[in-house]
Amino acid sequence: MGVLIDNPLLLLFLVVGVGAALGQVRIKGIALGPAAALFVGLAVSAFDERLANAPAIVPQIGLALFIYTVGLASGPSFLAELRRGGARVLVGVGVLLGVVALAVVGVGSLFDLDSGARAGMFAGSLTNTPALSAAISSLGDRITDGAVTDPVIGYSLAYPLGVLTMLLAAAWSLRRGAKATASTPGAVDAGAVNATSATLTVQRTGLPALGELRHWDGARLAFGRYEHGGVVQIATTDVLLQPGDSCTVIGAPADVDRFITWAGERSTRHLALDRALLDFRRISVSNRKLAGARLRDLDLEGRFGATITRVRRGDHDLVADGDFVLRLGDRLRVVGPAKRLGDVAVLLGDSDRSLGEVDAMGFALGMSIGLLIGLVAIPLPGGGEIELGVGGGPLIAGLVLGTLSRTGPITWQVPHAANLTLRQLGILVFLGAIGIRSGATFADAVGTGIGARVAAASAILTLFIAGSSLLLTRLLKADPVTAAGQIAGIETQPAVHAYAAEATKGDPRVDAGYALVLPLAMIVKLILVQLLV
Repeated sequence: MGVLIDNPLLLLFLVVGVGAALGQVRIKGIALGPAAALFVGLAVSAFDERLANAPAIVPQIGLALFIYTVGLASGPSFLAELRRGGARVLVGVGVLLGVVALAVVGVGSLFDLDSGARAGMFAGSLTNTPALSAAISSLGDRITDGAVTDPVIGYSLAYPLGVLTMLLAAAWSLRRGAKATASTPGAVDAGAVNATSATLTVQRTGLPALGELRHWDGARLAFGRYEHGGVVQIATTDVLLQPGDSCTVIGAPADVDRFITWAGERSTRHLALDRALLDFRRISVSNRKLAGARLRDLDLEGRFGATITRVRRGDHDLVADGDFVLRLGDRLRVVGPAKRLGDVAVLLGDSDRSLGEVDAMGFALGMSIGLLIGLVAIPLPGGGEIELGVGGGPLIAGLVLGTLSRTGPITWQVPHAANLTLRQLGILVFLGAIGIRSGATFADAVGTGIGARVAAASAILTLFIAGSSLLLTRLLKADPVTAAGQIAGIETQPAVHAYAAEATKGDPRVDAGYALVLPLAMIVKLILVQLLV
């Protein structure tokens, strides 16, 4: 015990390790995820208050890492969804969260809860870790002096209920839309659907050039190889298919089926098996100079006689066209002359080592910009001021810089795998350290009247949030699958997002709804929680 008391860093990583392990345990498909580190930390320091030894700077570092990497990853998706009419959704989410804050005041008054308990309950019922951090910072010495309840108490009691009720809300939405699929016409941007390929035997005459067919009838298609006169060649944008030709068509399954029915018939031939002249290869984008570049800027057809048929991003295969914006870590399926694929790999980078690294200067500078934004005091109409703090400033900086990708020699973008690693480490360190620092206070209060009142108030509040979120998605006329992603975004809860994604077998509408709502929900919660204290 003495070793852990004298070595807070050792204790922190033990808590993180045990918490990460417990967070992976699934009960009926539900797991606590990173939040398990919070409960392990609470248990440890509740056992012996001398173990509440995590330095105050540690949770701030963890939170900054988590929030900034979330912003970097969400920026491009957020902007894309906003352009597709997402402003109406964001207004609705902002209003909903404002109503939730009023509900916290009402329920808090009913159960005689002070500002610290209310702020913790607000952050916990909405499972928002940055809001908890903002509440702790705003209350400051009032917590240590015992003037108000530690927000961690309300957070830790409300958090499990928040996860559970929003999981049920997402499940309810998906049940309502059980017959809706990603192949429903108009349901989702074709470029976001996992791509498939098939071989077309052309029967229709007078087809336009393949470059014009890439956006046929609202679909987004790509073409890999075509066979004419017994010779397999690259399907470049200027190719005119003739009856009897075969061509590989790539796109969303429903779009590929529609196109083949229109242009000819499906063939059982697999042109990729003919590798006499052409070959294909998955090549990773690790060249930092290409971060944020569009595929058309690479001019692979003109320079190497090659074409890109699809892009693997994370766990999704996406249809690639000239306007597709590259991110570090994308894996491109390149078709071209075998002897030129090596040259394409040199251009793109194709380095696993580089994909595990970040531009240290860009990352540190971007984080510094975010922290400076967080220090800006925003005056309130009735007097007083609020700050976005560590949980808000880095998020705004990440959204903007992640969308920019690169500025001159500075690369803001972080490779996908490295981003996920930093994000997971950041949230685990934050939650573990907060738990360690607060366990003794939590143990003193949880068995008292304040603990019982907070638990009862949290149950009412989380049910209200779940019902209101379902109602909002219905009013916004979101399809049930997108609604499940939006519900996860309103809650800013990765566990709910993971459940919805798994239940829909990776339907990209879940990701689209989540990416649109998440940034605004985080910022609004940060502002509202400071108004509650």
